[in-house]
Amino acid sequence: MKRLEACLLLQSLPGMGLHRSVKLVSHFGSAEAVFSASFKDWIEVEGLGERLCKELSQWKSYRSKVQADLKAIEQLALKTVFFGSAPYPKPLSFCADAPLVLFYQGELNFENRRLISIVGTRQHTPQGKAFCEALIESLKPFNPIICSGMARRIDIIAHRKAIEQGLQTVACLAHGLERIYPAEHSKFAQAISKQGCLLTDFLPNAPFRRENFPQRNRLIAGIAHATVVIESGVAGGSINTANLAHRYGRELFAVPGRPTDIKSEGCHQLITQQKAQLLSDSKQLIDALGWKTEEQLKPGIQKALFQSLDEQERKVFSILSQKTKVPLDELALELGWKVSTTASQLM
Repeated sequence: MKRLEACLLLQSLPGMGLHRSVKLVSHFGSAEAVFSASFKDWIEVEGLGERLCKELSQWKSYRSKVQADLKAIEQLALKTVFFGSAPYPKPLSFCADAPLVLFYQGELNFENRRLISIVGTRQHTPQGKAFCEALIESLKPFNPIICSGMARRIDIIAHRKAIEQGLQTVACLAHGLERIYPAEHSKFAQAISKQGCLLTDFLPNAPFRRENFPQRNRLIAGIAHATVVIESGVAGGSINTANLAHRYGRELFAVPGRPTDIKSEGCHQLITQQKAQLLSDSKQLIDALGWKTEEQLKPGIQKALFQSLDEQERKVFSILSQKTKVPLDELALELGWKVSTTASQLM
């Protein structure tokens, strides 16, 4: 059995869900290894339960169900990246609801890359548009991948500005790759594919429903080391994405507006609830994430290390002692801390 078929089978099993699918793949090492295991092996996986193991033992009856999906994927020439593989976006792999397989069109390597998600309202102000464009311009020396949802206004502004600046960009979609929504953004899809990719975990021809968007938003929040909210009301997709980023323990930034501006109410709420850091210029984001340019990364004089470490410092030292080099954001993900917390411990 090939890995793609195994992933689709796991996802099609009633009651399995993403959390249990990820747990099984992590336990057995790959999706196809799950189906090579026995009932006795499955029942030993914590949280699976006898009922679901019995369902899993009937997996062959679901095999015909995924054949149409496999054919559609082949016809569209979709590329795939699997949970647990090196090309899979590392930040996303730390999310409990990470998809087993991502489908994409384009060319993009996520390994050892800085990823920033930018989201915002569909009724932006000129100030919001200007801030979004200025932010991406100032991030260019650090060569991040700019992620968003290809929605109207702030999302597409972020994608277009990234392309203009020569940066790679990822558009996370709330549907299969056989369509583009909104339709007027079809003209940007090819440019994004050439300088990044269109990415989704939805199968081709999957029903296009309103509830698809929160599922899409978890990709935007989970794929990035940090999420920036530029203008938002107190409800909607941007706030949903922000809350997901906060739940994942990622750095979250919100751009403030005028106190009376309803288009900034959501940002103000995130700041006052201490979910997001106030972002008024790009330097705050760069400093919080500990980003350095190639020039700043040139080695200096090594200072003597402290010999006495507390418990948190020992956790950091344990990871660093096993690797010759580890980016700050990757270190934070392994520790399960925010980047700012990790940076303060390093200092």
